[in-house]
Amino acid sequence: MSNRVDEALMQWLECDMSPSAVGRLVDHPNFRQAARALNRVKVEAALHPVMSLFSKDAGHYVAAAMCFSLAGNGGITLPRLKAASAKSRLMSAGRARAMLGYWVHVGFLSVESHRQGRDAARFIPTERFVDAWCGRMRSGLASAAQLEPSVDAVLTMMHDRRILVSYAQVRGETVLAGLARAEGHESSFARIFNHSVGGGRALALLLSREADGASLASGPIAFSVQEISEHCKISRIQARRLFDAAEAEGLIEIKDGALTFSEAARRHITYATAFEFASMLRSAAVTLKAFSAPVLAAE
Repeated sequence: MSNRVDEALMQWLECDMSPSAVGRLVDHPNFRQAARALNRVKVEAALHPVMSLFSKDAGHYVAAAMCFSLAGNGGITLPRLKAASAKSRLMSAGRARAMLGYWVHVGFLSVESHRQGRDAARFIPTERFVDAWCGRMRSGLASAAQLEPSVDAVLTMMHDRRILVSYAQVRGETVLAGLARAEGHESSFARIFNHSVGGGRALALLLSREADGASLASGPIAFSVQEISEHCKISRIQARRLFDAAEAEGLIEIKDGALTFSEAARRHITYATAFEFASMLRSAAVTLKAFSAPVLAAE
């Protein structure tokens, strides 16, 4: 590990995850290239037998981030997960309860202590969950190196499992804080591509193979309902309904086997991508600072 904390990365400690702070990434000359790399990570994760459980829809992904964050900050209980869900403005209390049961069902959480009186049951992540979530977080951060090369310092440190787990927990906290300030939760784009089963996977698949262009999601992309159905593990009917809904809302246009995003959709995609990268960079800065502290003190 370097004896000097990288100042470029440490500037992200000041990022408050507001739309204005997140938006400055969009003008980076490598933004589009990094976005394509990130979407390829998502495509690969959707094919992984365990990581794919995170990407069914936005609720699954955010619930996993919340659980991992809560595990390192007071523990996972249903009341705490409900409170985090309310703060995120992305999930209802009922959905939080359902997701907690789902993670137990698929072997991501195990019961640490059962409910006793007023004390809620407590849950802990299993090794299966830790390995899958940390692997997904590390792969995503690698794509951000095209925007801030100094994240390589954190990636190198991640051979130490403590540091990898710490980054993944901080990432969950940063996502939650950012969602509380983010825009567009109620938009038609979010409803169709974030909250529909398979919507996020379909979006990542399309964006991962985008041809070179002036900006993210700017050009026509080859489109096949059959391919979407197979990759997203949904029926052809579900896939067709998803994109019919998007077309009806004016978010896309499909013509001659190619899909083009509308200006409104491009704005949402660009902001959401910048938000994700900002979350990674801030989390990497927090992690680097935490594990560089003894070195700095010695100096």
